[in-house]
Amino acid sequence: MRCPLALLLLLAAAGCDRRAAPTATAAEAAPKPAAKPAPATAPPEERKGWLGVVVARESVDVTADSQGRLQAVYVSIGDRVKRGDRIASLDTRIAAQDLEMARSSLKANEADERRAADELSEAQARNDRRQKNPDFFSKEDLADAALKAKTAAAALEVARSRTAEQQAKIRQLTTSLSRNEIRAPFDGRVAARFADAGALVGPGTPVVRLISAGDLMVRAAVPPEEARRLVAGTPVTATVRTLSLPVPGTIQRISPEVDAASQMVLIEVHLNPAPDTEARLQTGQVVDVAPRQG
Repeated sequence: MRCPLALLLLLAAAGCDRRAAPTATAAEAAPKPAAKPAPATAPPEERKGWLGVVVARESVDVTADSQGRLQAVYVSIGDRVKRGDRIASLDTRIAAQDLEMARSSLKANEADERRAADELSEAQARNDRRQKNPDFFSKEDLADAALKAKTAAAALEVARSRTAEQQAKIRQLTTSLSRNEIRAPFDGRVAARFADAGALVGPGTPVVRLISAGDLMVRAAVPPEEARRLVAGTPVTATVRTLSLPVPGTIQRISPEVDAASQMVLIEVHLNPAPDTEARLQTGQVVDVAPRQG
């Protein structure tokens, strides 16, 4: 009886295998979904150097010294000027009117001063007469005479101070009128123009911005651990990003402290561009500064 039972079990197992086979074959035949490619990880960009900016060694807003309207502006953006060159001139008619008014006020102040001096002289004489003969006057009269003498002296001091103030104003206006021309304080290039002919300006009003010509430098930020290895005089190369233009230079100054905002050490690099390269350099250009190889 064991043989027929074993045979039945064997046949049943075979049948199960036959039913499962097609299913397995179909599963194998079905196309498998394509695996998603792993996202590519971009290699970190290699740092080309220390980030810096081209700046002018000198930069100043040239201002008017007196009040008036600009009669003419003789320079435009990009122009080169020499020290002492005329940049603009003023129509000083307003300042001339102010000067005439100041002179008229001075005459009135001087008249007030003379009147105050006469009143003081009279008050002092009256007080002296009473003090020399105190028995002929009451105490109230003596006190009143002394008070009027002091009041007259104070009034004279006020009148004198007003006269001196007006005299100083006249000197200032006279000097301003003699400075009706605005001139360049150093050799440079015009980087910006803030006013045109006809604009009303006063003392301190900027007319143009002037930057030093042919004397550009780079200010760069260096990590503190790298800055400790640098010394003044180290040769470097500053590469202008937008132009891929390498410019040789030399580290001139290294800040003795870490900048609190950026946590970097600031350095200044003196550039030594070739003549054809110098014409392509402009303030504000971003550069990568790195030690020069070789």
